[in-house]
Amino acid sequence: MSSRGTMLITGLNGYLAGRLAEAALKAGFDVRGTVRNVDAGNEVKKALQDLGYAKGVEVVHVPDMTEPGAFDKAVVGCTAIVHLAAPVNETWTLAPSEVVRMAVRSTEGILRSAAARGAGLRSVVFMSSSAALFDVPPAARTYSEADWNATSEAAVAALGRDAGGLHAYCASKTAAERAFWRFRDEQRPGFGMASVQATYFIGPPLVPWKTGKQIPYSLSNIMKLLQKEDIPGPMLLYDSSIDIRDVARVILWSTMNHQVADGERFLCASAVGGGQAIADILNKHMPSLGIARGAPGQGYEPDYRPRSGTMAFDAGKAVRVTGESWIPYETSITDTARFLMQYLEK
Repeated sequence: MSSRGTMLITGLNGYLAGRLAEAALKAGFDVRGTVRNVDAGNEVKKALQDLGYAKGVEVVHVPDMTEPGAFDKAVVGCTAIVHLAAPVNETWTLAPSEVVRMAVRSTEGILRSAAARGAGLRSVVFMSSSAALFDVPPAARTYSEADWNATSEAAVAALGRDAGGLHAYCASKTAAERAFWRFRDEQRPGFGMASVQATYFIGPPLVPWKTGKQIPYSLSNIMKLLQKEDIPGPMLLYDSSIDIRDVARVILWSTMNHQVADGERFLCASAVGGGQAIADILNKHMPSLGIARGAPGQGYEPDYRPRSGTMAFDAGKAVRVTGESWIPYETSITDTARFLMQYLEK
C-alpha cells in the first residue's frame, strides 16, 4: 500500500476522473476505480501506466451503481473516496424522475458502504455541479457555495417527463448532494465529508475519446472554431468554465485536508470567455490555424471575469483554502485545442 493509502474513484473512465487519478498517484495514493465497462477502465489504467505508474492502479467492475451494496467490496481498505459517477448520459433519455433516483440512490449507497465497511476511511468527496447552486431559469447574479437550486426538483415532481433534460440534470445534482449532506447530519460518520461544484469543464483529458461525437458539450465552442466555423454563440445558461486539472487539484486537497474540508462545499469556476474570447486566444497563440476572427476583443472582459449584470460564480473560497490560483484561461484553451486537433478531418 502507498503512503497515503488507496483512493476510490467512481466512474474512473470519466472526463475528470483520469486527471484526478493522475493527481492522486502523484500525491502518493494508490487508485482503485469503479467502472461499468471494464475495457474503458483498463484504458485509463494503461494511460496511467504509460505515465510511469506501473503499480497502484486497480479497476473494479460495478455494473449498476444503484444496486444495494454495489460498492461494498470497492470501499474496503480505502482511505479516501471520491464519488464522480453520475447518470449524465441518461439525462436526456430517461424520465427525469429516474435520473434523480439513480443519482440519489448511488450516492446514498456508497455512503452506506463507506460507513459499514470503510475502516480506516478518512474522507469522502462528492462531485456535485454548479447546477446545484442556481434556479432554472437562473437570475443574473453571482452564485457561491451558499446557494442552492430550489426549482428543479419541484419541476421534476410536478411536470414528470415534460420537465426536460435541463431540469433532470439540475435536479439530480441537487437531490444527490442534499442526500450527501443529509447522511452527514443524520449519521455523523467518522470520516470527513466535502462536496465540489464546478462550471463547464475544459482542459485536456487523460484518455482520448474514441470519436469526435464523444467530445462533451462543454468543449463544443472550441471544436467548432477548430473546424473553421464562424464565431459560436453563448453556451447554455452561462460561459463560465474551469480546467479539469484544477477541479482534480481541489478534490485532492479536500481528501488530504479532510479535517479542514469536512462539512464544506467548494466551487470551482475560473474564467468567463465565450466564442469570441476563444477565437482571440487561438488566433493569438496558434495563428497558423486560421481561426475565424469575428470582432476581436468584443463581448468579454480582458481578464475573463464575468461582465456586470450577468450570471456569475464566486469561487474565491477554493482559491483561499488551497492557496493556489486557477490555471490561466488562455493556457486551458490552448492545451484543450491542441488535444482536440486530433479529431479534425484529415
